[in-house]
Amino acid sequence: MAYNISNLELKAAAQKLPPSPQIFAKLNKLLKDRNTSSKSIVNLVNTDPSLTAKVLKISNSMAFSSGTAVDSLEQAISRIGFAELFKVVGLAAASNVFARRNYTYGIDGWHFWENSVTSGLAMEALAKASGIDEKEAYTLGLLRTMGKTIVDACSQKFIVPPKFKASDETPLLEWEQENLGVTNPEAAAIVLEAWHFPEVAIEALRYQYAPEQAPTKNPHAYLLALSGAITENLGKGAPGEKSYWTITQKRMKEAGVDINALRAANREVKERIETLSGQLAA
Repeated sequence: MAYNISNLELKAAAQKLPPSPQIFAKLNKLLKDRNTSSKSIVNLVNTDPSLTAKVLKISNSMAFSSGTAVDSLEQAISRIGFAELFKVVGLAAASNVFARRNYTYGIDGWHFWENSVTSGLAMEALAKASGIDEKEAYTLGLLRTMGKTIVDACSQKFIVPPKFKASDETPLLEWEQENLGVTNPEAAAIVLEAWHFPEVAIEALRYQYAPEQAPTKNPHAYLLALSGAITENLGKGAPGEKSYWTITQKRMKEAGVDINALRAANREVKERIETLSGQLAA
């Protein structure tokens, strides 16, 4: 049975999400201002107690701990600095949104979180090599699968919710269009529009599976496609996506990276995601 999820339904579902992703996005804007104070950052993150708790948990992990536990955001900032705090808030925000089973796409919460974080780390590593803003790239990578979360929330209202089966070998976007009336990158773009993201970021998410089809040259869309390839290669891919993540000379050229940078990013992300997964699963 085919359904048709409307834009209004997608926007309504987005409003019911935990505030973590929006806080994370606002943090990126704050950190671009050199005059931003630690108090401003603390006040922003503290608007979501759940996010604050997870930020402190991660800050006290082996990756950042110096042996003495921190019990406030002020202490966390003092220990790890603004740049690392941004990454930690991203990890915590991803946990709040993605660490739950997605029934429509058949992804358990832990794998969904790993997929999001691996994409974010891959985007950051590739952006570093290409000269693109690393924080913006990291943000896009983490939010890459946001559309699937929104779609799943909407589809659960149906008497018989549609479920994607990778074993059917139907291309993911084709299945979404036929069964839901909307694709997950379109849903993600709608959410980012509602959150007032820049047009270049919205377009990047919309064309992440086929950056060549974007109406204007968008390096971020090409980076997303390459980060998808890294995520898939590391065993953190999502059902039905593998065929979209081809590595071509054009994609590398438009993203501003070469094969050596891609391989280096793959090694870096592999080490980082294994460390993070081990620590946060403990």
